[in-house]
Amino acid sequence: MCSRCGERPAVVFIQKMENDKVTPEGLCIKCARELNIGSINQMIDKLGISDEEIEAASEQMADFMENMGDFNLDNLSEMFNPENFDGAQTMPFSDLINGALSPTEDCEEEITTDNSDSQPNGKKRRKGKRGAKDDSRKFLNTYCTNLTERAKHGEIDNIIGRESEIARAVQILCRRTKNNPCLIGEPGVGKTAIAEGLAIKIAKGEVPARLADKEIYLLDLTALVAGTQFRGQFEGRIKGLVDEVKHEGNIILFIDEVHNLV
Repeated sequence: MCSRCGERPAVVFIQKMENDKVTPEGLCIKCARELNIGSINQMIDKLGISDEEIEAASEQMADFMENMGDFNLDNLSEMFNPENFDGAQTMPFSDLINGALSPTEDCEEEITTDNSDSQPNGKKRRKGKRGAKDDSRKFLNTYCTNLTERAKHGEIDNIIGRESEIARAVQILCRRTKNNPCLIGEPGVGKTAIAEGLAIKIAKGEVPARLADKEIYLLDLTALVAGTQFRGQFEGRIKGLVDEVKHEGNIILFIDEVHNLV
């Protein structure tokens, strides 16, 4: 909650220096406006938002959070606490605007859990299974595209003229060690097409048994980097993604533009 008014959720975080001690404070947009925080005022003035609209939006947000039931506002404030980011620059509310954080998924899970007793057994089981599936591939579904699934639905065009390259990639992937092929070439020569061609072969069952149950995910590095304004956020996403790949056990991760990581 806002440390100044205590009525609305805190979405702007600042660090206050008092007696050589840094104290983190969370403010709602209205209080941040009243304190004349420069960057907030500039953004609001640029968007042309009036004080009445800020008040109405703050009340709507407070009502929304109250309707969440057991969803604890303190947990939301703790999630944005600057102490968790090793003193990096604050103001994380822009992550919500950029879509880097997805609180709606967690909220949906909380609501499903709270209402589970009132639902029929069959419906409750289906919801629980769907939630577990989404949770197990949170990073994969957010930052990657399942090429194998797209190939099964006919959403990938047939690949022509890359049979030898696809066969070589299959040969390397079937090894026990040193089984990470790296596709090198000028832009536009068809490196991504090789991964798509491999996904089509997996969908059609035209691969060795070692690759028959594999799924190819195309990693979107742009989405992975977007919204990472705090120290450790990018590394945290990479770690979460790698952990999911290891946990699933049947994922082939295709990293396009891998030289950006290097």
